[in-house]
Amino acid sequence: MGCIYCSLLFIKKYRQSVIKYYLSPDFMFDILYKYLIQNRSVALPGLGTLELQKIPSISNFSSHVILPPSYKIIFDDTQDTPSKNLFQYITSQTGLTEWEAIKQLNDFSFNIKIGLKEGKKITWKKVGEFSMEDNGITTLESAKIEYDFMEPVPAIRVIRNNVNHTILRGDTEVSESFFRQEEAETITTGKNRKWWIGAIVLGAIALLLIFLYLYNNGFSASDFFNTSKPVIKETPATYR
Repeated sequence: MGCIYCSLLFIKKYRQSVIKYYLSPDFMFDILYKYLIQNRSVALPGLGTLELQKIPSISNFSSHVILPPSYKIIFDDTQDTPSKNLFQYITSQTGLTEWEAIKQLNDFSFNIKIGLKEGKKITWKKVGEFSMEDNGITTLESAKIEYDFMEPVPAIRVIRNNVNHTILRGDTEVSESFFRQEEAETITTGKNRKWWIGAIVLGAIALLLIFLYLYNNGFSASDFFNTSKPVIKETPATYR
């Protein structure tokens, strides 16, 4: 009977030591971070929900590289109800019962909340830093999540001359040479139109100068037409 009691006491103390280890903030932060990465969101009771937001890859033409995609975390303090999957995940990672997992998560969130109310800043490695504003709202200064296996790749623009590519124009596919030919015709047509525009301008200037000259020197219809009457002379008779 005494051996059974000693065994039960040992199991109880071992259980308490295991729970105490799992209650450490660093261990909980690590488990919750893994859950966040795998499920893209995690809700902490009394705090809010953290959700992963993807930042697309960025083309840096000045450096001739394409930067890999990354992630940042969006914090919403209005949604603070954890899903049952989170408790089951903690159970699978720690071996605790579901009730113990629920209690552990609630205590973890409660301790963070107490620290924030005392004016402390809670740092979550790879996630960000929690803080509480004067109005009691909890905020998160998100960290940028990057992966070592995603590295920038070179992006050098290759220009090939006289190469035709199929381009969709409306509902019709045309070759790139069609656009070049159309552009050349437009340029040629524009040049052909320019010569008579210049001729019209020069002609208008010439007419204006002629008008000013005639206006300053005076003019009448006789300047343009011969209005004098012809004089008829009689020739002497050539017979008698």
